[in-house]
Amino acid sequence: MNTEARTLRLVVSDSAGPEWQGWLEKFQGNIYHSTQWAKTRLSTHRYPLFFHWLDNNDRCVGIGVGIKSWSPVRHIGRFFKRLDFESYPAVQGNDSDLAGSMIKQLLNFAKEDGYNNLSIQSYMAKIMVPGMDRLGFVTTPRIEFILDLTTSEDVLWKRLSEHHRRKIKKADRHGLLFEEACTLDAMRQLQKLQASSRDRRMQRGEYLDMLDETHYEEMGKSYFGSDLGRVFSMTREDRAVSTAFVSMYADKALYVYGGSSREGFEMDAPALLFWKLFARCRELGCEELNLGGVPASAVNPESQSHGLYRFKAGFGGRQVTCLSGSAEKLQPIRSRLASIARKR
Repeated sequence: MNTEARTLRLVVSDSAGPEWQGWLEKFQGNIYHSTQWAKTRLSTHRYPLFFHWLDNNDRCVGIGVGIKSWSPVRHIGRFFKRLDFESYPAVQGNDSDLAGSMIKQLLNFAKEDGYNNLSIQSYMAKIMVPGMDRLGFVTTPRIEFILDLTTSEDVLWKRLSEHHRRKIKKADRHGLLFEEACTLDAMRQLQKLQASSRDRRMQRGEYLDMLDETHYEEMGKSYFGSDLGRVFSMTREDRAVSTAFVSMYADKALYVYGGSSREGFEMDAPALLFWKLFARCRELGCEELNLGGVPASAVNPESQSHGLYRFKAGFGGRQVTCLSGSAEKLQPIRSRLASIARKR
């Protein structure tokens, strides 16, 4: 598609409008383009913005949802604001050139509207936009793992690595129970088990940041209230030993967070948890499960994230290369003032 031959007009609004759902379905958008997800991001210092692009015939050719946030510092906080997208714009025909033109306009919008930082993540993006680095983004290549749940259980089992099949059989002998919940208590258990997994990985030399308990509770309240997510667990003697938080929208599921206790890890509970999860997602109407991503460098056996790569790759899903980008210090003077304020 020749994007130079067309004029794209960017329209930004605080609300989605009645046409949004139709556009989302037309362009095969994901949860991060939905009004339901946008509502979960609303807070005192954060709210969603809805972006759509019109061609020279005033026809919509793409949509995106950005989250505007700003510092809570009184009086000056609104001068230090950022704009974040969890996924690329959903565009007509999944055209990467068209998406690239839209991303360029988003960068210009952020500069002109006084944003200090702009990030465009690639979660569940079906395309990769090359050349983001030439626009001034610092790019991060990723790999996502996508399972087709429309295939039979026999086919899914055959696609597992032999290593994973052994782990699942081993875990199954421990009498673990598969459970699901939409409760804040389940989110608290998730947070604790994720912290346990993080500590083990940090002992191996990895650096992993982690959000506080408040984040998990707020996420649980908003996602459960909008029927956008569930917590799945393997339990032993009424005690969760491995958990996963999965978002669900339309016919697609996405693994967001997870963790296991040392006991669960030693019993290979994570492998059994995901195997059980495949069947349950299918029962809930999902045709696709995205296992989330890893850094592209994780394919290297020397990488600290290689173990996570092997775990996700072992389920036999399709591997998709993605590219996220961030542009910082778009307002140089404000960035210097912010730096001075932090030092004080």
